[in-house]
Amino acid sequence: MEWYYTVLIAILVIFVIGAVIAYTFRKRIFNWVMASIFGIYIATPLDLLPDFIPLAGWVDDLVAFILMAGFIYRGVKSIRNKKIEREVKS
Repeated sequence: MEWYYTVLIAILVIFVIGAVIAYTFRKRIFNWVMASIFGIYIATPLDLLPDFIPLAGWVDDLVAFILMAGFIYRGVKSIRNKKIEREVKS
């Protein structure tokens, strides 16, 4: 199997996982879509800055990872706040 088939399968799996998450949390879809986009960017071998450039090649991956973690944190925080609101109402 060629390497690009493996990458394509990985991208499709990540897309399906992202679609399931987006459907599950459709009211908070922006956070999950952005987290999925950054996750795909980190997983693919394509970079804005190639990794053979010392340090600069890793910076774009690091920034994408930090942004992805931030969007996931915001999504989880909104879920937790919604759950707390439901408990207070009942």
